[in-house]
Amino acid sequence: MKNIKPVLFFFSFLLISVNVYSQKRLIKKADEAFAIGEYFLASETYEKVYEKLTSKPEKAEVAFKLGECGRIMMNNRKAAKWYRKAVRYNVEKPLAWLYYGNALKSLGKYDEAKIQFKKYQNLIPADERGKIGEKSCDYALDWIANPTRWTVVKVEDINSKYADFSPSFGKSKAEIYFSSTRESAHGKDPSNITGQSYADIFTAKKDRKGKWSVPVPVEGNVNTPGSEGAAVILNEGSTMYFSMCKQTENANMGCKIYKSRYNAGGWSDPQEVELTGDSSVTVAHPAVSKDELTMYFVSDSIPGMKCRGGKDIWMVKRSSPNGKWNKPENLGSKINTKGDEKFPYVSDDGTLYFASDGHPGMGGLDIYKAVKNGTTWEVENMKSPINSPKDDFGICFYQNKKFGYLSSDRDKYINLYEFSMPDLFFVLKGKVINSNSNAPLPDAKVHLTSPSGHESEITSASDGTFRFNLHPKTDYTVIASKAKYLSALVDRSTKGLNKSKTFDIILDLAPIKNTFELPNIEYDVAKTTLRPESMVSLDKLVKILTVNSHITIELSANTDFRGGDEYNQNLSEGRAQSVMNYLISKGIKSDRLTSVGNGEKNPKMISAKTKNGRKILSKYKFLKNGDVLTEAYINNLETDEQKEICHQLNRRTEFRVLRDDYGINAVKFGSGK
Repeated sequence: MKNIKPVLFFFSFLLISVNVYSQKRLIKKADEAFAIGEYFLASETYEKVYEKLTSKPEKAEVAFKLGECGRIMMNNRKAAKWYRKAVRYNVEKPLAWLYYGNALKSLGKYDEAKIQFKKYQNLIPADERGKIGEKSCDYALDWIANPTRWTVVKVEDINSKYADFSPSFGKSKAEIYFSSTRESAHGKDPSNITGQSYADIFTAKKDRKGKWSVPVPVEGNVNTPGSEGAAVILNEGSTMYFSMCKQTENANMGCKIYKSRYNAGGWSDPQEVELTGDSSVTVAHPAVSKDELTMYFVSDSIPGMKCRGGKDIWMVKRSSPNGKWNKPENLGSKINTKGDEKFPYVSDDGTLYFASDGHPGMGGLDIYKAVKNGTTWEVENMKSPINSPKDDFGICFYQNKKFGYLSSDRDKYINLYEFSMPDLFFVLKGKVINSNSNAPLPDAKVHLTSPSGHESEITSASDGTFRFNLHPKTDYTVIASKAKYLSALVDRSTKGLNKSKTFDIILDLAPIKNTFELPNIEYDVAKTTLRPESMVSLDKLVKILTVNSHITIELSANTDFRGGDEYNQNLSEGRAQSVMNYLISKGIKSDRLTSVGNGEKNPKMISAKTKNGRKILSKYKFLKNGDVLTEAYINNLETDEQKEICHQLNRRTEFRVLRDDYGINAVKFGSGK
């Protein structure tokens, strides 16, 4: 019995040694698969070994690599799961916190993501990606709450439960090409890179009723047992540039860009497009200008050239459609980031669109628009609903740039979505009313003008209503006029509006024989000097006089009864003259103006027949319709507060119309002539 313990120890040690050896072998196998880009195979192997590990540092390292596999395969849910484990075990890789934040962001968990971005900033304060990530969370919430006018709809007829992505229009908007890993693709064995079938290029056509045909692999010799995708179709459907990633039994051969032409037998044998002069360099995702003189593509390494991060977008040019491409040029830091830039697309007008996870965005890959301003690119996120918290990429437009397709995994699978920009509709609906009675005014002239030359005039209907259709990005002035009424004016603008809108307005026309009080005309105490706050009301009077250029007016100033009669008379005359001087300084002709000082002799009468009178009655419940604010009336009020209100109402500046035919036949009202 004495030898049993040493024997047990020996077999226990042997078992541990074998187990450790097995773990190391599996980790080595997974590392080798990861190194050659077979992320699905690597992921499967890492998961097998993770459950057997007991060391926290080892578990942290393997969890991080599993997070990397999920991130690269665009499986953000899986990435978040494993990065969470990696940071929990305090993996010695600060990027785990950054990538964990990105994965959470792509799941729409913005508050949780911000926590991880802040942690990364504390770990690596010099790396701007932490700040960009945190800001992105705030941007995303704002873009979701305030979406753009794009409408995005899933293309149900074409999509499958597999990956359908990177659309391109064919020879018309009724023909589409795209990549798919569906079961009818050539490659039968699952890819060690993605775990899905290898992608082929498919096509579908839309009939007159708007229904898509069943997608089929393109005819000819384009599709292979490897992966083909990111195709762009040019020359009215006769030329195709696309990516091909060849696969042998033992190895992934990397990706290259190829060109094929359509003939009677389908697409011709593809010819490799020479771009770098180095067969070991992977290039993919071609975007070719309409004249075939400029190509954008994606690569993570070009000999002798600096790459800015993960995958970058590069550009090559040539002088003729069949000429040799010049040396590749990296698009620089305005486009490329420390993250990945993929799936470029160039529209007919030269605008570049691309997907990126390095610029401020809503989630995983977002789609961006880039316009060249001189030598600098100006980049703009396409926002919601073009983008979502998930991966959005592979966009294409049809001619007028108001319609197109994109690919996204926002709804379980990577699928195709149709987007369009609805036209903006702006309508101005209004009503002309009598400002005293609120009764509608029929047969009033309503004139619409704009500085850009849009002009129209209609007559209000029997119920006083009218309607105009407006143009986008335009300022408008609406003027309503009717004989024996003061014309009224309203300004409206459609500038800066990115949603359709109906403007509802009321144009109050005041009977021209009214006396109009100018609200908020204030002076320095016991002085005739106008206070700055009076200018707002007087500027409105300037506008009234400008619109009603046919009238002349009398300006009258009134005081309360406190102070001597002569003092109040002189004060009121000076104040009326101050108002008149201000109007003249604003360009109103002096012969249209007369100033009068009434002192304290015209106490205010409260009348429910006027708009101002109704406002006073609504605000001050102790006043009644028909009250005249004489000295006796005020002295009999109950409180000092009520008395002061009435003194204030008596201290007023008013105007009344003397003539409505200025410059024509000057006839005073009430003259009987």
